[in-house]
Amino acid sequence: MKNLENLTIHSFRGLQEISLESLGQINLFVGVNNSGKTSVLEAISTYCRPLDPLEWLNTAWRREIKSSRKPQLEALKWLFPQNSTVPVGEFYQGETHISGDGKFTVRESKAIYREFEGTKPYPDKIEDDIEYEETEYEQNVNTVRGADLELYANFDNRQSNCSGDLEKFKSEIFQIWENERFVNRKKPSDIELPVETVTTFSHRIENLQVRLLSQATLQQFKSEVIQLLQVMDPGIIDLDVLSVRGDTPRLYIHHKQIGISPLSAFGDGVRRLMYIASTLAKVRGGVLLIDELETAIHTEVLKPSFYWLVQWCQQMDVQLFATTHSLETVDELLSASKIAPDLVLYRLYPRESRTKLLRIDRDRLQRVRQDLGMEVRW
Repeated sequence: MKNLENLTIHSFRGLQEISLESLGQINLFVGVNNSGKTSVLEAISTYCRPLDPLEWLNTAWRREIKSSRKPQLEALKWLFPQNSTVPVGEFYQGETHISGDGKFTVRESKAIYREFEGTKPYPDKIEDDIEYEETEYEQNVNTVRGADLELYANFDNRQSNCSGDLEKFKSEIFQIWENERFVNRKKPSDIELPVETVTTFSHRIENLQVRLLSQATLQQFKSEVIQLLQVMDPGIIDLDVLSVRGDTPRLYIHHKQIGISPLSAFGDGVRRLMYIASTLAKVRGGVLLIDELETAIHTEVLKPSFYWLVQWCQQMDVQLFATTHSLETVDELLSASKIAPDLVLYRLYPRESRTKLLRIDRDRLQRVRQDLGMEVRW
C-alpha cells in the first residue's frame, strides 16, 4: 500500500471535487496554463501536514520570491476558494476540504480561515508587569487585521505510529495577525507525512541547498547526489560545504578541470538536480512534490536524470508528484518508468466553471504515445 492511494480535493483554491484515483508511485500532472496543476501539489502538501500552520503559510508563499511576497494574510486567504458574494472590503471567510486513504493515517483534512479586526497593545508602550487604567490602555492599543486559522484532521488511529490512545479527530486554532511574524508556540503535531516541495526557483536559494546537502551527507546519500550531477557534468567529483574566513557556509564543487569552485559558478541545471536529489533524501518514506519537473534540465539529460529519480523513489519508498508542460518530459519519464512501472498521468482541463481530470495509467500512456504518437497534455 502506498502512502496516498486515493485523494479527493473537494475544495482548495480554484479546485472543486477533483478525484485522484489509484495513485501511482510516480504521478505526473499535465494540462494547459491555469488548469490547477500547481494547486494540486499545494493541496497534497497541506494534506500531508494538516495541523501545521507553518505548512499553510509556506504553501501560501511558495509561488513567490521572498523579496516580493504578499503580506501573510493576503497570501493565505487565496488558498481558500473565493466566494464572489462577499462584498469588497468585508471580512473574508473560506474553507478547504480534502479526503483520502492509503498508508498515511489521515482520512480527511479541513481548514477554515476567518478574518477579523482586533486590538493589540503597542509593544513599546504596554508591558506585562505594569497595570494601566482602562482609559490609558485604550489609548495605547492598535486596531489591526487578523485571522483565525482553524485546522481539522480525521485519521485512522489503527494505522498510527503514535503512542497512547488516540482520538480519530484533532483540531487546532491559530491566530495570525497582519504585519506580525507568526510563531507557532504549540507542540508540533505527530500526525504528518514527510513532504517537501521543489519549486521552479527553489534551487537558486543557496542556504536551502547547504542545509539539504548537509542532511543528505548525514544520511550517507551524498555519493548518490554526485552520481546524479555527473549526468549533467561528468567532471564533477565531490561536493563540500565550506566557510571561508568565517563567512556564511557555502557550497563548493570539486571539478576535474576547474578545481574547487562555488556552486554559483555552475549553471541552473546542476543546481536544480542537486536540489532535487538532496530533497529526495529528506523525504524517505514520504512524498516529493516537484513543480515543472523539466525546469533547467536540457532534453539530452532528461532520460538519465529521470532513470535516477525513478530508481531512488522506488528504493527510498518516496511517492513522487510532479507537473510538466513538456511532451519530452512525458516521454522520457515513461521510458524511465520501465524500472518502476507504477506511473500514472493525470490530465487537468478546464470545463465550464470546474476543472476536470482524466487518469491515464502507464500501459495506456505507452500505447497513446509510443504507438499512436498522440498529444496527451491537453
